[in-house]
Amino acid sequence: MKAEIKFVKTKDFIKTTASGQLSLEQSKKVLKEIARLNTPDDLHDMLVDIRDTLPGLSLSDIYELVTEVGNHRQAFRKKIAILLGAQHDIDKARFLEMCASNRGYNVNAFDDFEEAVNWLMCEDEN
Repeated sequence: MKAEIKFVKTKDFIKTTASGQLSLEQSKKVLKEIARLNTPDDLHDMLVDIRDTLPGLSLSDIYELVTEVGNHRQAFRKKIAILLGAQHDIDKARFLEMCASNRGYNVNAFDDFEEAVNWLMCEDEN
């Protein structure tokens, strides 16, 4: 089975404050850059690894990020797995999943790397 997955490490793309907290404005800029790189003729599933960050986004920040993804809909038509650390709030991750699903995106949050990769490699059941 062929897998086309892009791994996005927070230190490479997603910007944090000096203390390691996620920054809403910088994260929105990064989403634009990921969208530019993930062109519709070269779409990949993505694993976004935020294990090394500190929580800092509110529910409204999460909603804004999902809205920003909507501004680049064609670049995010594949699966997106988000890899969380123990310090992250699973309820906020579930909220992100719900918001994304309501807009037609296939997003899932994980706390285990292998589970995230296995989910990305599974065939869609549609």
